Amino acid sequence: MPLRRSPALPTAHMGALALAAAIACSLPAQAQTSHPAAVQSYDLPAQPLGSTLARIASQSGQQISMDASLVQGRTAPALRGSYVPEEAARAALAGSGLELVKIDGSTWALRVAPKAGATTASSDAAAAGLTLNEIRVTAPAIRSATTEQTGAYTPRAVTIGKGEQALKDIPQSISVVTRQLMDEQNATSVYDALGSTTGITLLQSPQGGKYIYSRGFSMATIQYDGVNVQRLYGRASNYQGGTAIYDRAEVLRGSAGLLQGGGDPSGAVNLVRKRPLKEGGVTVTAKAGSWDRYGAQIDGSGALNAEGSLRGRAVIDVDDQHSFIDYANQRNGTLYGTLEYDISPQTLVSVGASYESFKGRPFISGLPHYSDGRDIGLPRSTYLGASWNRQNNNTQTLYADLSHAFNSRWRAKVSALHVKEALDMKYASSQRAVAAATDMGATVTNLTQADQSASGLDASLVGDVSAFGREHQLVLGTSYSQGKVTSDYSSITPAVPINVFDPDPFRTEPSDEAIRYANTERTLGKTRQAGAYGALRLQLTDPLKLVLGGRLGSYKTDFDTITTTTGNVVASSTHQDNTRFMPFAGLIYALNPQWSAYASYADIFNPQWSLNAAGQNLKPIQGATYELGLKGEILGGRANTSLALYRVDQKNRATEDIASGPDCRDGYYCYTDDGQVRSQGFDAEISGELTRGWNLFAGYTFNRNTYKRDINNEGLDFNSYTPKHLLRLWTTYRLPGAWNALTIGGGVNTQSASYRKIGAISLHAPGRAVWSSYVRYQIDPHWQLSLNLNNLFNKRYYSSIGNLVNSSHYGEPRNAMLTLRATF
Repeated sequence: MPLRRSPALPTAHMGALALAAAIACSLPAQAQTSHPAAVQSYDLPAQPLGSTLARIASQSGQQISMDASLVQGRTAPALRGSYVPEEAARAALAGSGLELVKIDGSTWALRVAPKAGATTASSDAAAAGLTLNEIRVTAPAIRSATTEQTGAYTPRAVTIGKGEQALKDIPQSISVVTRQLMDEQNATSVYDALGSTTGITLLQSPQGGKYIYSRGFSMATIQYDGVNVQRLYGRASNYQGGTAIYDRAEVLRGSAGLLQGGGDPSGAVNLVRKRPLKEGGVTVTAKAGSWDRYGAQIDGSGALNAEGSLRGRAVIDVDDQHSFIDYANQRNGTLYGTLEYDISPQTLVSVGASYESFKGRPFISGLPHYSDGRDIGLPRSTYLGASWNRQNNNTQTLYADLSHAFNSRWRAKVSALHVKEALDMKYASSQRAVAAATDMGATVTNLTQADQSASGLDASLVGDVSAFGREHQLVLGTSYSQGKVTSDYSSITPAVPINVFDPDPFRTEPSDEAIRYANTERTLGKTRQAGAYGALRLQLTDPLKLVLGGRLGSYKTDFDTITTTTGNVVASSTHQDNTRFMPFAGLIYALNPQWSAYASYADIFNPQWSLNAAGQNLKPIQGATYELGLKGEILGGRANTSLALYRVDQKNRATEDIASGPDCRDGYYCYTDDGQVRSQGFDAEISGELTRGWNLFAGYTFNRNTYKRDINNEGLDFNSYTPKHLLRLWTTYRLPGAWNALTIGGGVNTQSASYRKIGAISLHAPGRAVWSSYVRYQIDPHWQLSLNLNNLFNKRYYSSIGNLVNSSHYGEPRNAMLTLRATF
């Protein structure tokens, strides 16, 4: 039904944000009619105000038209008993600073309540003689991708494909880790968040970070608010990042050339920052857990001028963590600030900055195996490092974006990001397989020091186009990113023998200068990607949509390596400069308003460094993803579900050129680009509120990846540490009736076996299921207390397996974390 606008109501963004809360979230079209104001029975807990109002509207069939920003940061008290709908809504608004305005018999609106002494208007708009201009509420108006304060496990929309789109309207596999999921699972790092979602596996790197894999391929690029940034490292990944500043993590699986340019056909991760809340609020969090782990966070937001056009937000987050591993510890800190300003009703500018630090005594490189590949069975607390191990990372990031709506049909956005990271690590690590007869291994001392920077810019234009009697959408954009790194990796030998069952961490510390002189590998690297992209979403018929697009991308990379060993210097250089077009095509068929079926093709390329017999770089690896799927918005949009069958073919991979001879280059064969890899399987996922009070996230992946053509490995597993079966599940249930202040739940991460092959020896990690439980008690409308019990049955397992000399890491034993959170 058309709504009318009152001059007494807030006008900013009303055209875009006016919505009927229950109808937008849960009611079918036929429920959008007037109902008599009958007495209803309510049993609602203290929760975000928007959720309570949606429940009241859902039960009564009424409409509540509101500016979504009005209810952000506000909490409704528990509501129990029998009320007519209007009384219930006014009770929910008690103490919120908002008041209810009746527009007609079945439609209400919200506004900020006048302060004491101010002239008040009648709550009945008609009685006050107010003229309400007609506006139209359309589907995009209720599509908000923001997840914080919604209490939801699934978003109404995502932004990873430019603009806000429903999941069912994107013909690729996408999962979203919402703010609610991160808070409930106590996912304090980006790795924690990604490791809890569908199809993602993590592998510990030898430098302290983790490699991220999807469908057997590496994800090396991370987006921040849609801006691609490729962070370079001279030796493995040292990426560290907390989740305190993010609203959600959007994860796309498959080839993502259209979105990010060059890379593997693994997918894309888009980390979306928290933004200021127009009406403000403060959240304070304190945590305490096993192994002397403590943390605190303050997150405050609000309007900075009377008009509310200038808004700010600041986050301070600190963690002091010891570990189940002897001597290991880490202290993390995050500072984040951001400002938003409405230049006009159509134009918004945002700037922000963050500083993250990670300091402590790390246990780098993990545990060894016996020389024949057998597991040693060391205690999980075993520390093979030294008492002087150190880690000092810090990351500084600047953010900026400008968005403008030319009219209701055309929107533009320009986003920019710059990140700098400094790393200083010194550590003793295992570097020898253990002899079974003596239980003796050995460690060497390593020094890693690096400075890296990366910048990115993305500009896009999204518009609606009328043609052939139908509405279509056009996306045009360009992006640019560059990165630089200078890193020194040094080590000193001979190795120091240790008894792995009785290691002594208090051994002599060599000087930094001695380590550098013994052996130093200096890497100077830089990369640049530039591209132009476009997509046309054609509505061919009422149910059928065709998506055609592509990116023309240029990828240039240079790496210089200088190795110094006791005064001897060896230098080498590699260079890549490739320009490729990466097409995308998808068909989406709307089976009904809730369900859609799709088919898609996506392409990507990745430069490689190997040389052929003529001394030329091999052509880039090409990765093509074919996908068939089914997606649905069920239960009035409160839950999303998807099923996808996929095949990824990667060709042009380097494989040894036997004809070139074993001494072709550097004492080994040269290469040809005849190698091929295939990864295939299916994903299934459901996320959202299935019934009142019951939230569920469940994602299952089956994957099989093999070498289709390779001189040495044809027919064998390509990525053997990607399990064939992977299930991620998390669920909570709010108890009914007198117990509704209590929420219980938990989850399981389970996967089949994986292995690593080192020559003729294989290291096996058996399949596992790691269970966790969760309890939350809502003390009052402002305070809640929660308890996470992780690895409930104290499962002993390796979270990563590496090689014979190191890189095997235990998963955490049973542990607990108690969290107290207050919202004002």
